[in-house]
Amino acid sequence: MNPRARLSRLILRFALVFLAVTVALVGLWSFLAPAYAAAVGGLAGPLFRLFETSNVSVLDVQGAEIWIYRIVGPGEIAPFTWFDRYTFFAVIPLLALLVATPGLGAWRRLGRVGLGIGALWLIHAGYLVVSVELSYAAIGLSAIGPLFARTLDVWQIGVRVLWEAAPVAIWVLLTLGVWKRALQRNRGEGRRERPSIEAIEASG
Repeated sequence: MNPRARLSRLILRFALVFLAVTVALVGLWSFLAPAYAAAVGGLAGPLFRLFETSNVSVLDVQGAEIWIYRIVGPGEIAPFTWFDRYTFFAVIPLLALLVATPGLGAWRRLGRVGLGIGALWLIHAGYLVVSVELSYAAIGLSAIGPLFARTLDVWQIGVRVLWEAAPVAIWVLLTLGVWKRALQRNRGEGRRERPSIEAIEASG
């Protein structure tokens, strides 16, 4: 098989596995989302207390949803915003990309899945906190300070880019070397096959 055909088969297999895993995880998301929301909320809560100059945010995980309340008076809170079960849906394409990546043994794949989900968990918790603080700043209620409000546009662009690119960026960082080796192996096998074909033609 020539290198181009082998590469096409490799990419087709990757695409089919990615699609199959994505479909399976979408079907399971209603069961997975509450646990992931609890993990994100468990980290985001302390982050609010760490970064807010005055502790005004109260986080509450309700199943697969995360609600943010704002303290409005002594012993009084009011709902401010909420994040539904699809806010953290990016974990599904990340998992599917890692599972579909060729050239990984079971343990190496499991390790990269753990690293990938851990990295995305940190990003999602940070996103939750920063997006709430951006909302505060947008309506003049910044809980971190005036500097945050003054750089609002920069923060909004940065958070949006990070949010959109995070799953793919994590996957690329974790599997770039694997893809390079797979492509090099594909080219190497093609070179080894070529002399035998030429020899057959010459003998004919």
